[in-house]
Amino acid sequence: MPSAPPPGTPGQDAWGATRVAPLSQIRKAIARQMAKSAFTIPHVTHGDEADITELERLRKELSAAGGVKLTLMPFLVKAVCVALRKFPVLNSSFDEEAGAAVYKEYINMGIAVDTDRGLVVPNIRNADRLTLTGIADALATMANKARANQFSIDDLRGGTFTITNVGPMGGTFATPIINHPEVGILGLGRSRRVPVFGENDVVKAATVLPVFLSFDHRATDGVTAARFVREIVAYLEKPQLLLLY
Repeated sequence: MPSAPPPGTPGQDAWGATRVAPLSQIRKAIARQMAKSAFTIPHVTHGDEADITELERLRKELSAAGGVKLTLMPFLVKAVCVALRKFPVLNSSFDEEAGAAVYKEYINMGIAVDTDRGLVVPNIRNADRLTLTGIADALATMANKARANQFSIDDLRGGTFTITNVGPMGGTFATPIINHPEVGILGLGRSRRVPVFGENDVVKAATVLPVFLSFDHRATDGVTAARFVREIVAYLEKPQLLLLY
């Protein structure tokens, strides 16, 4: 549901009535961060699709067997972590003054979360060291903090890569802004059931998930970014491989 307009001071301009509403402190901080990112980083966005039919089957099977509700997100976080180890440039930051890339030996996965105070990006520390259920637990804790508006400044610091999901709002594609000083952000769209051609041109139903990566063109190029996304897609389409990590 749309949120109620914030309180403000009534005013008037040449065309009619206005209302001036001061920004919250967190909104001011977000505005500064987004402006810095947009004006500093040359953004490029690359899109792809993943057939997650098998992932959905495995997700339901593991949830039933383990007694833990697994959503798509733990699998995605794990897939991105594995891909970042193979493409470490996407887990770096760009030092403008030194003209150097700073490679992070750790992976703190930022997750864009909608709260009453706006969109914030807390991160899962050392996400690559967690199992699927460990990631699921971390995401559940994150969701509880979001509902209670209990995020601390430390929760929002130290991220190395970000994931954002516009699918719940019905979106199929976006061009997400990179969370400076990171060099990449992966977006998810709304999954959908579509007919696809299988072996011997037999038509079958598949669940397809749009994925799109905004990356800093100073840090890497389009070919590397496309291969990185393909790596993620490969793990989403063969999710059993993620159980090895």
